[in-house]
Amino acid sequence: MTEALRRHIHDIRGHLSPAMLRADSLALSKDERTRTAARDIIAALEATTKELSAMRRLLPARQP
Repeated sequence: MTEALRRHIHDIRGHLSPAMLRADSLALSKDERTRTAARDIIAALEATTKELSAMRRLLPARQP
């Protein structure tokens, strides 16, 4: 069960990675509304990855 949760957390982070790359690109837009929206998206993605990291820390250490 623990290893399955680790895999799911890893997979979710992998799914978020392209969204973060796109949001970073949009943050460089000349359009202020686009930059503002990109900052909101980046903040949400960063909060999500922070929560995933917290979930991972709750899991017991891997056994050798």
